[in-house]
Amino acid sequence: MKLPHSSKLNRATGHRMAMLRNMVSSLVEHDRIKTTLAKAKEARKLADKMVTLSKKGDVQAKLQARSFLREHFKTIPKLFGEMADRYRERNGGYTRIHRIGNRVSDNAPMAVLEYVDAPGDLKYEMLIKQLARRELDPSLKVSTTFNGEGVSPLRKKREFKKWLGRIKAQRKFEKQVEKMKICKEMTPKDLDSAILQEIRNLRIADERKEDMKIKYKLRKKGGHLSYENMR
Repeated sequence: MKLPHSSKLNRATGHRMAMLRNMVSSLVEHDRIKTTLAKAKEARKLADKMVTLSKKGDVQAKLQARSFLREHFKTIPKLFGEMADRYRERNGGYTRIHRIGNRVSDNAPMAVLEYVDAPGDLKYEMLIKQLARRELDPSLKVSTTFNGEGVSPLRKKREFKKWLGRIKAQRKFEKQVEKMKICKEMTPKDLDSAILQEIRNLRIADERKEDMKIKYKLRKKGGHLSYENMR
């Protein structure tokens, strides 16, 4: 199988190809993987090629896929069955990369590589998280009216451009939410319950962060302050 051009990733050819085969096989099996950004960009090319082969569906395509993928008893049936049907009407863009910050040990940029429209799509989970954050913090919501009183004309023009950009971003976000409701077949009641669940999760996470801050401060002070005093 002819492979797309790829960077060396500081590895020998054999090691690099073995690593990419393992990554793409895991991606096909689990729909998403977590790796470094550089590796995700290289694996993405091969992952898209696997979907192209699955849509062909002939004997030659199956032989090419078997020669590249591992765990054939898991990956081949899923690739030429479920995934071929999922992307039958899509002409490209089968994968998505989410940047998730840097790794603690060596500060390498990390990412999640996933197939789009797969069960548990991270894009939809992130949309629900954004909706939950906006419910918790009303200041994140964009005002529909622009108030430029009491400022100079130049600053008013700048503030208007910023406000206009936020309005466009808000409209794009609303379209993504509507698309999510259609793709996930969510009713308004289902969306509200998902947002409420995410709000509870965010509050629990905030409480844990506060507890960790208190413990750190107590440890830094030598443990002489009580938990109640730190409140």
